[in-house]
Amino acid sequence: MTEVAEQQSRTTAGRRSLWTRTVGSLSSRQVNLLLAAATSGAVVTGLVSWAVGTGWSRWWTALHATCGVLVVVLAPAKARRSVRAGMRRRRPTRWISVAFGVIVMATVALGFAHSTGVWTGVGYWTSLWTHFLLAFASVPLLVWHLWSRPVRPKAVDLDRRLLIGGGAAAAAAAVTVAAVEGAVRVVGLDGAERRFTGSHEIGSFDPDVMPTVSWIDDRAPATRPEDWELRVDGLLVPLDDLRSSARPVDAVLDCTGGWWSEQRWDVVPISELLAGDAASFDVMSATGYARRFPMRDAESVFVAVGYDGRRLRRGHGAPVRIVAPGRRGPWWVKWVVSIEPTDRPWWFQLPFPLT
Repeated sequence: MTEVAEQQSRTTAGRRSLWTRTVGSLSSRQVNLLLAAATSGAVVTGLVSWAVGTGWSRWWTALHATCGVLVVVLAPAKARRSVRAGMRRRRPTRWISVAFGVIVMATVALGFAHSTGVWTGVGYWTSLWTHFLLAFASVPLLVWHLWSRPVRPKAVDLDRRLLIGGGAAAAAAAVTVAAVEGAVRVVGLDGAERRFTGSHEIGSFDPDVMPTVSWIDDRAPATRPEDWELRVDGLLVPLDDLRSSARPVDAVLDCTGGWWSEQRWDVVPISELLAGDAASFDVMSATGYARRFPMRDAESVFVAVGYDGRRLRRGHGAPVRIVAPGRRGPWWVKWVVSIEPTDRPWWFQLPFPLT
């Protein structure tokens, strides 16, 4: 038994030695630089994966997860090198740094809970939405942290230790992400069935089950359907004409709140309502919410007046909403009152509406 114990001890020591020779050999400056890169990368890749609804966003989602896990991998080195020293200085702002660290770790934990399906939230308040809210809250703290404790890269930092240690940490993060993905599928957790965007399925082909969420402070207008007016290029389009021309199209609504739902929508292509040589077209909601689309997408973006032969529910955008296959939820404008051509490029707008 003694020989076995000694062998296990030598193996454990070897493992520690390997980690110490790589990540453990990084200086405090190098750890801080890697953490700054990881947190900044997590913010950027998270925004891209949140915005894009096409297949290539899966790579951004995977990179986002890797950046998040990299923060966790580097956290012990950060705590050992910098956090203890910072707390001993007893600066009043140290508690802001502590709050920043707690928010970052909570953000990572919520991302893990959502991606695995261990916890997806309560009702329409999803774990992913909370993950995003905490991430947004951490951004000003990240900016303050980098500004108040600037760590400017120096040539001396770009040495063999950074290459080996940083590479080992990144590799450990990537392996961890892959291992968790594999375990989720083997165990059969809900996360195994999520879409490439990370969203979980809810109520496909059952409009009564599909959630009725809105963007930030949007509220369903009180206007009755019979009093609704839709104007396209300045001309009034009767709802009865839309309903008589509508035909079914299956499309996936992938909400940025972390769920997706496929429905058979009753739609009319924008191209049948709007013609001309304009560069783009603006879609306006009765709430003031608006999105601009490139005119080349007029054939693949639709106005919907129902689903599966039934009229839309008020919470789902009745009487008229946009159906935009391949785009995330913020592009699916509800309660549409106008569609107008414009010469402004479609990208000349905020990536996400502020309200």
